[in-house]
Amino acid sequence: MKSVILCEGSTDFILLQYYMREANGWIFKSNNVINIKGVKARECIMTKDSSILSIIGCGGCNRIIPALSYIFEFNSISAIGEAFDNVIIITDRDEVTTEQEFCNDVIKQLKEYGDKLEYNIKNNQWISYMYNNGYGDVQKAKLLLLIIPFEDTGAMETFLLKAIAADDEYDKIIIEKCNKFVEKIDDEKRYLKKRRYITKAKFDVFFSVRTSAQQFNERREILKNVQWEKYTLIQKSFAKLGEIDK
Repeated sequence: MKSVILCEGSTDFILLQYYMREANGWIFKSNNVINIKGVKARECIMTKDSSILSIIGCGGCNRIIPALSYIFEFNSISAIGEAFDNVIIITDRDEVTTEQEFCNDVIKQLKEYGDKLEYNIKNNQWISYMYNNGYGDVQKAKLLLLIIPFEDTGAMETFLLKAIAADDEYDKIIIEKCNKFVEKIDDEKRYLKKRRYITKAKFDVFFSVRTSAQQFNERREILKNVQWEKYTLIQKSFAKLGEIDK
């Protein structure tokens, strides 16, 4: 079985790799750079038994629909066994214009590459759709849309910082200072315009301090030691990511 997760940016792209590995047992295989309709995107390939998972960081919310079109087009010219059986879209409620408009954009792509049926797409709910592959054979696939609310207790970055703070009192103090700095630094909201930006900034500021010397290796060790399985209890929507190899 082949599955693909389309997410927004670099932070989601990295954190989802650790989450899928630690919470759901996927194994890292490779990182690649791919071209999606003229724009470079990052792809992580993971495996679990005979299943393959591709995580694609699209480069922002506005690049998700073009990436979805890219995946549907790939399926439409593929042979049996090459196509993606599951397509998962993960985006942030702060980033989409409205949930219904985003759903309509997804439906538009389904109708362009699928079976032209009317679809009722709902957040956090699998739907099945039909399409013709490269040989003209009718194939069945599933799609899951996760528009995550990312409340304070739900964001992956917030969960991580709390886990790190609980493990080390000194890191907890640094995290608290970094959080206060981010909350006060942009009084005019010129740059941190959305709640999601603030959440990401708190995460990035802490790691800029904590792993400034050997950023990649040290950050990787910290992320690897987080109890990712506990995140499912906080953000229930992510529980469905455990179903993609079933």
